Parts: sequence; structure tokens; C-alpha cells
Amino acid sequence: MKFLVLILVLGLRRLEVSWPQWLTLRSRHQTWLQSLGNRLGNGPLLYLLAVLLPAVLLALLGCALQGFWAQWLWLLIALLVLVWLMGGQSEFRHVDELLVRGRMNDPEGFAALASEEFGVTGDPTEIAYQEQLSERALAREFRVFAVIFWLMVLGLPGAFLWVMNQAWLQRVGVESSAIATLHRWMSWPVQRLLVLSMALAGDFAAVMDSMRHRWFSLANSDEAAASLLLDAARAASDLSPIDEQSSLLERMQPMEELQGLVLRCVAIWLIACALWVLLA
Repeated sequence: MKFLVLILVLGLRRLEVSWPQWLTLRSRHQTWLQSLGNRLGNGPLLYLLAVLLPAVLLALLGCALQGFWAQWLWLLIALLVLVWLMGGQSEFRHVDELLVRGRMNDPEGFAALASEEFGVTGDPTEIAYQEQLSERALAREFRVFAVIFWLMVLGLPGAFLWVMNQAWLQRVGVESSAIATLHRWMSWPVQRLLVLSMALAGDFAAVMDSMRHRWFSLANSDEAAASLLLDAARAASDLSPIDEQSSLLERMQPMEELQGLVLRCVAIWLIACALWVLLA
């Protein structure tokens, strides 16, 4: 059932589907926390009722809904919850739109879309700009892998807990709390498996070399984790340096390579999930 829900949601997110706004609004998780926070404050009670309690209820609901018709009801609930967690539009689609602007050699349109979708501003022909954009894009795409991992390991409650932990930390901005530590530990296996899949999809030896002495380190922020993943992606793709005088079209090569690598990783993960379901 978990794999079926995952495939359906990933497929629907690639289509032009008119989802209700409460399912797709970018600030939907923060809106949920804010609506309860207005009544409960921002303390442990809010975390308990807005993050932990729904995860527990989803686990109980999944256990309670047994039987043929109950399973169909659970499928519908799981689809709605997973779309709410992941959003109605694919992260890969946003990057594809950026690449189209880059191939058209349209710096203005490229910069406007990068600012709107990823919050990156500046000159698209600068190396630092492209570095920041690649890191932001990879950090957003990492969310897909995290949801897939925890959905397959702990079911819908696990995916809910990871996503809402991240939303909670974005709200409170405390990097040294127990919740932040939990989030980093929940992200750690996903990061390592993603690096391993990058190695399988690209230059295995180069990725292993780039990760030397870093396999067991715990990233202290999402930005540090994205930087680690970007280093692994560069090693896997064996990208050549871009000249300072390169045009926007020429500077798209690293992002093209990165997007192709990440999509190959998605394929590897889905194959692994299918094998897991068949053999479990």
C-alpha cells in the first residue's frame, strides 16, 4: 500500500492537477503550526499537538482501517496527507523550468524564476549565483528522498514526522534543541543513501573519495547537508570548471548534469522500494 501511494503521488505531482489551495500552498505547514500556535503558544504543547499527536493518530488509523473497503478509505487519506506533505507540484519540475530558461539564454526570465521559486537573487552568469542555486535546488529535492525513505520505513507517520519537524525548526529557528538533533539524525541515513545512489548513478570511486572521513559526520544544519550532497554530486558527475566569461547557456551544464543525476537517483530509489515490497 505504501509503495502504491508513493507512485500515485509522484505521478500526480508531475501533472497539471488543480489541487485545493490548502493542499499545495507553500506555507501550508507553517499555516498549520500558526493556527494552533495562536491558541497554544510556541512551547512543547504546540509541538506535541501539531506534530507528534497527528503522527500517532495516523499510525493508529492505519492499524484500525483493515478490510477491503477500509483499505480504500486509507488509500484516499494517505494520498491526501502525502500530497499535503510534499506539495502539489514536483520539485523537479521547477528545476526543469529553470533549465528551459537557461537553454533559451534568457537571464532576466531565469533570474525572476530563480528568485520566485528558490529565493536566489543576483547575476545568473556569476559562479557564486549558480552555486547557491544548485545548493537550494538540491536541498529542496532532498525532501523527496527523505519522504520516500521514512514512508517506506515507518509509513505515513514517519514521513509526517520528518516534514513537520523541519517545518517546526523553520518556525522556531533553534538549531541546538532536542528536536533539531532528532531532525538531523532522521536526515542522516537519507543523506548517506542518497550519496550512495549518486555513486551508483555516476562516478563511484570519485564519490567514495569525496566522502572519505565524512560518512559518519552529522551535519549541523540543512545548509551543511546540502553542501555535502552537492560535493558528492559534483564528484559523481565529474564536472569540468566553468570559465568566468561563460554565457548563461554554458553555465547550465552543471545544473543539467545535477538534474540528470538526481533523476537517476530517483529511479534507483523507486526500484529499491519495489524490490523491498516484493521481497518483504
